[in-house]
Amino acid sequence: MLLMKWIHIIAISLCFPVLSFAQNMAPKSVGFEIMTNRQTGNCMACHDLPGVSGLASNFAPPLQGVATKWNAIELTQWVTDARKINPNTLMPPFGTTQGLTKVISDRAVLSPGEILQVVETLISWR
Repeated sequence: MLLMKWIHIIAISLCFPVLSFAQNMAPKSVGFEIMTNRQTGNCMACHDLPGVSGLASNFAPPLQGVATKWNAIELTQWVTDARKINPNTLMPPFGTTQGLTKVISDRAVLSPGEILQVVETLISWR
């Protein structure tokens, strides 16, 4: 009976490796929470983020040290609508729906306040 419990626990842990990832990723700020939330920023889908281990992506540049390259105004523009800086970017606009097709709602993914929180987090990663 005890052996069956352990087998069950091991099977569950192997089926859900994301649980160990979530425990290692303690929220560091509101901006960090937005960036790692799949319903809002989901930045880790494309970027390697400082403090996130196990699910690093290399599709887009890593965000460690991003504040050494860009100032707060430029980072705000990147997050709001990166197409204004680089028309060929694959980064989605998080602060506008302008110029998009097949949009379900005219509401942007992130509010100006949420974008500010994300930029504050990015600025802290020097």
